[in-house]
Amino acid sequence: MTCVKDLFSKRIKELRKAKNLTQEQFAELIGIDPRNIIKIENGQTFPRVQTLDKIIKVLDITPEELFKNEHLMDINILRQKVFDKLEKNDELIRLIYKMIF
Repeated sequence: MTCVKDLFSKRIKELRKAKNLTQEQFAELIGIDPRNIIKIENGQTFPRVQTLDKIIKVLDITPEELFKNEHLMDINILRQKVFDKLEKNDELIRLIYKMIF
């Protein structure tokens, strides 16, 4: 079973990178030392509630989005879920085709 800290650390890193922020830039926007971002993203520590509020604000997300970790599951499980959805939805297949090609 995966530790909550590990899931959270992966999520923070993923969200930070999605905003094209370096660890240093992210730390500056939040108002903490860059070493703390490194520790958070490595799963060595968990941020205080005040820091969580700042993270949510800087990333422009909801608290629910911050703790959403379903996408971090095994790639084979994700692949099967995608195939299952596609198998049942022709419109989704058409939409994805348009997006890819």
